[in-house]
Amino acid sequence: MALRVYLVEDDDLTKKHLVYSLSREISIEWVGVADTEVEANDWLRGNPTGWDILIVDLFLREGTGAGVLRHCQQHAANQDVLVMTNHPISSLATHCRLLGANAVFDKSTEMGDLIAYCLGRATHTAAANTQRLPQ
Repeated sequence: MALRVYLVEDDDLTKKHLVYSLSREISIEWVGVADTEVEANDWLRGNPTGWDILIVDLFLREGTGAGVLRHCQQHAANQDVLVMTNHPISSLATHCRLLGANAVFDKSTEMGDLIAYCLGRATHTAAANTQRLPQ
C-alpha cells in the first residue's frame, strides 16, 4: 500500500528533489501539492483523511507553514505532519511541535533524515496492514 503524501512547498527545485528522492525509496501516492497556505488549507479541509504524511515548508511565498500547521492541529493519530525549514533554530522547532508537527527538518542538512522518517513510516504502515490481513 502506497504512503499518501501531501506536499506544501513553493520552491520548484525543492519540490522536484523531494518528489524524486521519496518516490525512489518508497511507494508513494502523491495526493497533492500546494504552493500557498490558502491552497493547502483548502485541500486539507476537503480531504481530512486523504493523507498519511503532510510535508510542509515553513516559509511560503504566500502565507506560512505555521498557518497550515494551525489548520491541521486536529489531524488523526495515524497522520504525520513534517516541517522543512531553512531556519532550524530551536525556538522555531519548538513552536512547530506545539502546533502539532511530529518532526522538524533542516532543508540544508536533514533531507536524508526526512526521507528516513518517511521510510520508517512506510515500513510501519506496511507491517500494520500485513497484520490485519486474514490468514
